[in-house]
Amino acid sequence: MNETSTRVLIVDDHRMFADSLIRLLVDEDDLHVVGYASTIAEALRVAKVAHPDVVLLDFRLPDGDAPECVAHLRALVPDTRVLIMTGLNDDMTMRAASDVGCPVVTKDRAAAELIAALRLVAQGASDLAQDTRAALPRSARDRRGSVLTNRERDLLVELARGHSTAEIAKELHISPTTVRNHIQRMLAKLGAHSRLEAVAIAIEQGIITR
Repeated sequence: MNETSTRVLIVDDHRMFADSLIRLLVDEDDLHVVGYASTIAEALRVAKVAHPDVVLLDFRLPDGDAPECVAHLRALVPDTRVLIMTGLNDDMTMRAASDVGCPVVTKDRAAAELIAALRLVAQGASDLAQDTRAALPRSARDRRGSVLTNRERDLLVELARGHSTAEIAKELHISPTTVRNHIQRMLAKLGAHSRLEAVAIAIEQGIITR
């Protein structure tokens, strides 16, 4: 980590999704994950020690929701900014986030959009472009998992565990080329632009478990 890196705390109770986020951000020189938490209580403990620049915060957590967590974070680490993540795109969720002055990114966005949103928030943005927030209509999302093969579902599980192409090939006893071909077809079926987005969609739809 260099001195100008943005320090990121990830707060999400979907551990596989969080692990995928961590692996994604490892490749970004200007973004550095300084901690992970799955509850508001854990987030506050980690934030007090790690002093993150940005908290990437899931909207719903086992012990409360994002607005509640934001209030505690601002009292504890007032210079820390918050980017709320959600699998929902309803007016109530967006209004709740807006009421506490936090930008929102939905979990079915491409990885590049999430990274861009983190950078914008680190720079002080209090709102994001509509196309960053927008999610696909529910009816379209709900159809995507039904067309996956069993092999493609197996691949999703391995991707959610943060495994590389080589690791998946070894685990499933197939060639790396076959893995890549399966992944491309699976991404197309899910309407996902990246492996991370595919995992987020799969968790949201219940295609794979948390």
